[in-house]
Amino acid sequence: MLDAYSGVGLFGLTLAPRVARVIEIEENPDALQNAQTNAADLENLEFHLGRVEAILPTLKTKIDLALVDPPRAGMDRFALDALAAQEPRVLAYVSCDPATLARDAARLAQHGYALESVQPIDLFPQTYHIECVAAFRRAAV
Repeated sequence: MLDAYSGVGLFGLTLAPRVARVIEIEENPDALQNAQTNAADLENLEFHLGRVEAILPTLKTKIDLALVDPPRAGMDRFALDALAAQEPRVLAYVSCDPATLARDAARLAQHGYALESVQPIDLFPQTYHIECVAAFRRAAV
């Protein structure tokens, strides 16, 4: 499983007991250090410090499931292309900006991913901010 833009490891560390391997990619060294501390009792994690678009093309492990939680600007085009090149079967996209989610969903569709569901989540009541979790599945080729 890939956890891109992993921060302190919230998603990847939570799912680690249920998957064979978790690959965490984070560009903030403090966040990655905190993720490593949080993962002290887990043995199936691999940590990479750097930008997603730089790390993804270097991975040797096949990615079947990917979870991305990019910043408000969404995924960099090169990061999205590098992710699609890995051909994960299932992709969960956590977004804090519906507009960039829509843009990236269109790009993912060009790479053969079908949007299966989107769930908005109001984590910031009485503000205009909304989180969305989108599920994509790679179309059979």
